Amino acid sequence: MPTSHIRRALLGALAAAILVPSLAIGSAMAAEGPKKEFEFLALGDFTVNLPVSSRRMNYVVVSVTLETKSEETQGFKDLSPLLRQAVLRRLMAMSERNELRPGQTDPGILRDSLYDSLAKVREEGLRDVVITRLIHS
Repeated sequence: MPTSHIRRALLGALAAAILVPSLAIGSAMAAEGPKKEFEFLALGDFTVNLPVSSRRMNYVVVSVTLETKSEETQGFKDLSPLLRQAVLRRLMAMSERNELRPGQTDPGILRDSLYDSLAKVREEGLRDVVITRLIHS
């Protein structure tokens, strides 16, 4: 076989070795879709006793989820114990002030109040606080 044929075959194989992986990477990135700008991070359920004058115990269950910038989400995960503590403290304070009474709890005020508490722990990257559940007993 002439040397020019061998050279072409080797160059063709080299080109294929270079192009095929880059095409595979490009198609994998296209399959992923565009990177999300924001992510949701569930902090979980919080149960807080409500002050009552009767013998029956009343409580409220609040589920809290954070909307964060995608590149900041890991930082919020790292601080989740402090974030959970801030939510619980705020809910307990609101309970003591009778701001979490059944039928009278304003979800907007609750959301704003929790946002303020969480922003004191970490504001950078925090877009919103979402109340996913609010149940009174």
